[in-house]
Amino acid sequence: MDTAKFKLKLEEEKQKLEEQLSQTGRRNPSNPNDWEPQFTPRNEQTSAQDEMADKFEDMEQTLATQAAYESRLGLVNAALDRIEKGTYGKCSCGKDIPEERLEADPAASCMCGK
Repeated sequence: MDTAKFKLKLEEEKQKLEEQLSQTGRRNPSNPNDWEPQFTPRNEQTSAQDEMADKFEDMEQTLATQAAYESRLGLVNAALDRIEKGTYGKCSCGKDIPEERLEADPAASCMCGK
């Protein structure tokens, strides 16, 4: 299997994910694999319930989106590690992952549900 093409795809996806994460957060200085969300402080004070609800909804959406990106980044990094270790394309049960599956999702790691 030509892992070079998968490595390129994974590195491109990693770069896009890191760009997306940097729009709403920053790397944790004590753990570069962790991203901390950052919210733009708003100077206005409001007591209107609708406005406060909107602010909390925005914050929840940002947290959910960031968590999804961070989770995917972890899968991409794990796949890049498997390429470096020479175990890319193998399921944890030892079977080969079909190349078609890797084409669809280069970060795929398991076929047996473990």
